[in-house]
Amino acid sequence: MITPRTPIIASLLAATGLHAGTLAMPDAMSAPAESGWSFRFAPYAWLIAIDGDMGVGPFTAPVDISFSDTLDKLDMAYMFLAEAGYGRWTLTADFVYGDFSNETAGPFPIDRISYGYTQWVLTSSVGYRVIQTDGYAMDVFAGARITDFDAGATAFLLNNTQIQSGRSDQWTDPIIGIRGQADLNERFVLRYNADIGGFGVSSDLIWQAFLGLGYRMTDHATVAIGYRALGVDYTSDEFSPLDVINHGPLLGLEFRF
Repeated sequence: MITPRTPIIASLLAATGLHAGTLAMPDAMSAPAESGWSFRFAPYAWLIAIDGDMGVGPFTAPVDISFSDTLDKLDMAYMFLAEAGYGRWTLTADFVYGDFSNETAGPFPIDRISYGYTQWVLTSSVGYRVIQTDGYAMDVFAGARITDFDAGATAFLLNNTQIQSGRSDQWTDPIIGIRGQADLNERFVLRYNADIGGFGVSSDLIWQAFLGLGYRMTDHATVAIGYRALGVDYTSDEFSPLDVINHGPLLGLEFRF
């Protein structure tokens, strides 16, 4: 008999390297406010480890996924940020897509376990620049984060029978936050981003924190590195509970025009 905290759910969770609330590049990569229109596009990569607790249907398990687990099980991923700004106002969209799969040997009486996981996250926000000096800028913003999650696992038993478990869900959370940057010199810039949301609308709580360093290669291109953490506390009929923190280093390349 397969019981809660079985290796099925533990193996399924090992596929969730881009999980939710997941997943979006911090849009702390804003430039000083301009009088007219400005645009930027930033593809990026976020290497994630996950800690917390998660339940899928009748199965629950603690989550402890390392950076190497994420790399081993990733089939495909897309991550990018796009922004349009006019004066002190900005409209930002951040999209993340991840597709994972794997097969592992199971404990007796399970021969092997096959699982897959697909997720996309879209974060949209409207920001306004409240502070602007020669070397420092800060925005406040508000928006929404949409998460779509689809996961499934099949256990192949030694007697040639199968046990399947699958769940899918989609939810939307409001967010509010601040972001900013401080010039260290003509080339290097310190960037930060923090938001909080959920408020019981869908998630009980979601939050994000990012701190990074940018290097201006040209007037139109910047490379940024940093560390980001994103937490979600969500409960539904499909996932009970989903209480995890995603964290890890981030690398992005920003183009402005």
